[in-house]
Amino acid sequence: MARDSIFEDQSLDIEDIEARFKSSDADERRMAMLELAESAEANGETLLIRALSDPDPGVRLAAAAGLEQFDGPAVAQALANALLDANSSVAAAAGASLCELRAPEAATPLLALVGHPRADVRAAVWRGLRDLRVGATLPAAIDALADSDPHVRREAIGALAYLKRADALPALLGAATDPDVEVRRAALSALAFAPADAVIDALFSGLADGHWQVREAAAVLAGKLRTAGAERALIDALSDDAWQVALKAAGALGRLSSADAIPALGGLLSHPVSNLRKEAAAALGEIRRPEALPYLAGAVDDPDPDVRKIARWSIHLIKSDIFQGG
Repeated sequence: MARDSIFEDQSLDIEDIEARFKSSDADERRMAMLELAESAEANGETLLIRALSDPDPGVRLAAAAGLEQFDGPAVAQALANALLDANSSVAAAAGASLCELRAPEAATPLLALVGHPRADVRAAVWRGLRDLRVGATLPAAIDALADSDPHVRREAIGALAYLKRADALPALLGAATDPDVEVRRAALSALAFAPADAVIDALFSGLADGHWQVREAAAVLAGKLRTAGAERALIDALSDDAWQVALKAAGALGRLSSADAIPALGGLLSHPVSNLRKEAAAALGEIRRPEALPYLAGAVDDPDPDVRKIARWSIHLIKSDIFQGG
């Protein structure tokens, strides 16, 4: 996980770094850790872990950030301990480095903290566990969906989304009705691995949600799953007050090849938001029906060059199908 570094062509003297780390000058110790981190020196892991116990928060911060380049249980344990640091910047840096862990065995020290009293620690732990994709985290992640803190619930949903386990589906469906808008949005996004018929009720509920971010997530989900049963609701969503929702609904209807959506999509070609006009033009091209041609003909003179380009391309697709007898 080493990153490019201005030190990569230089031979780093570990003994010199270690000597500087023993300095009484906190700035000298901090600079030594920064150089060690930048070098991605394989032998630097132990020293960076030791630096997490330095009395100066700047040194600890440099060490916590530098450990993002390393992996394994020892690093995971050190970063898990650093989540409890009294300095919030050090704790945040440790949480960010946890997200770079890739070794599955690193999950063990993190799982020991899923019940920690501090919500920020619990949330950081779930962020770190997400990319590890360890099946053993499933029960704890499901339990975390009942956490009192919405940030923890949202991060636990992220871990479940990466696992893509069918036995997590009931818990994720429950989270789609969570009181917190961000949790509901995350839950809908996490359902993209599920069969369309299993999530249809959650999808309808999401499209009718009072918060546009949730409605947007539901429209994205319908497009990913190609949920034909949601076609009518998606057409209705084209007139949503939030153009972002209408944009995602248009994309979903294009994937569904929804002929019934052509008039509503055509109407969006005069919408003031150019991104929405582009999506509508693209969706009409995906649907590939001659009924869309009159709408697209007007869009070839759109003031936005991208809309004009997509409209011409969509016309080409439709006429090619007509010519080929499609």
